[in-house]
Parts: sequence; structure tokens; C-alpha cells
Amino acid sequence: MFPRVRDPRAIASTLYNRAEMGVMMDRAPFSGEVAWITGSTRGIGRAVAVELARHGAAVAVHGRVSRDDAEAVREEISRLGGRSMTVLGDTCVPADVERMGEEIEASLGPVGILVNNAVYALCKPFLDYTDQEWRDQLLYKGFAYYLTARRVLPRMLARGGGVVINILSTTGLRDGAGELAYATTNGAAIALTRGLAAEFGGQGIRVCGVALTWADNAFDPANPDHRAWLSRFPLGRVTRVEEVAATVAFLSSPAASGITGAIVPVDAGFLCR
Repeated sequence: MFPRVRDPRAIASTLYNRAEMGVMMDRAPFSGEVAWITGSTRGIGRAVAVELARHGAAVAVHGRVSRDDAEAVREEISRLGGRSMTVLGDTCVPADVERMGEEIEASLGPVGILVNNAVYALCKPFLDYTDQEWRDQLLYKGFAYYLTARRVLPRMLARGGGVVINILSTTGLRDGAGELAYATTNGAAIALTRGLAAEFGGQGIRVCGVALTWADNAFDPANPDHRAWLSRFPLGRVTRVEEVAATVAFLSSPAASGITGAIVPVDAGFLCR
């Protein structure tokens, strides 16, 4: 159906503009929409922020503490002709989430697309975790994703629709040995994703998850321990952050209007083995 293309951004652009999709869209499917991407000062979150801005969204760039990092992303968005703002705060803290939501609404308008991405993964043997480390891991997705969704959903309902995309790890779908706290918080986020999709689908809200195993921003090809994992990936490489961003953009767009509750692996085939 689609031509062979290597650039993930070209793939996304192709998806947005092909009549064969059954949904006719222009080159700015997110024009007039406000997107809040948590943890968007680097890596996957940054790629998502830039991709959504590229297709017309006004973007709230979020970081926990570094305004300089957020401003660097905003400069990239500005070069694309997009609108953006910076919000700083801890997505695990209810007061911070409420304040950030108010700042976004005052500057850009109500959030129509929420991408939950902010996370911290701690890998260690199960018996080596401290109680506080385990709690902290559960907070980042099991609690923070709940807080941000709870903040934006009333406004989405008032507008008659919206999209929530949760960035997940395949650890929540497989054994997760060696990173069990991270696997547990991802399992909670997967349950949250499906539950929200079921509860709010009839009110115009779509909720999906994008699950990955290893992205290139965290992969060091010069590290033999990293390279040893490549045989586990059918594509012979790890996922590129641009591929995650293109998938998020598609799932957020009208072209994916029939998709909700889906957990989409963008994992270079890791779950196949």
C-alpha cells in the first residue's frame, strides 16, 4: 500500500497523506491541538514533541528541573514554525501536575493530546531493592500517569474528545527479570491504558500505549554488553526514537480514529522471540 521509505518521519508523513488510509487528512492533522509530552527534554519525549509540532500541534515541553534543556527543544520547534512552552515539575507530585496543567491552559489552551513519557528505570536484582527504590519505581508510571491523565481528562470530556498515549516498556508484557520494579510499574500503566480506553471510549477519548524494549538514545554500539543483545532483536538493531515518535503521532491522529486500548510494540521485534 505504501512505498518503501527508510526515514520514520517520511513514514509518518505518508500515513497522514494517503487516501488509502480511508481518512483524508491535510499536512497539519494537529493544527489547533495542544499536546503535553512529559519528559520531553531529551530522548523519546523530545522526538515526540518535535514530531507533533512538525504536524501542527502547540507543544508543552516538560522537564523536571532543567529549563535549559526544555528551551533547547523549544528552539527546535520554533525553527519548524511551531508554538511551544516550557513546564517544569515532578509528575509524581499532585501539586506540580495541577500547576503545570494550569500553566499550559493559560498559555496554549486545553490539552487535547497527552503523551506520558517521563520515567526513571532502575535495573537491579529483586532482593537488592530497598523499599524506597521500589516505591519510587511504582510512582513514575503507576502513579504519575494516573495524575496527568486525571488532570487533563475533565477538559477533554468537556471538549468532546482527546487522546492519551502512554509510553511503556515491554517489561510489562514479558518476564522483566532484573528490573522487576520497572516491570511492575509498566504492568500498572498497561492496565491503566486499557481501563481508561474502556471507561472513556464512549465519550470521545482514545487511550493507547506504545511499548518498546530499547531505544537508540540509550544504546551504545561500542559497548560489547549492549551489542550482545542485538541477536534478540529480529531487525538486528534497537528501536530508533524517531520510530517511536512516528507511531505516537499516528496513534494521536484522526487516521487512528478506530484504535483505542491498543498496546503497540515498537520494539524491533523483541517480543517475537
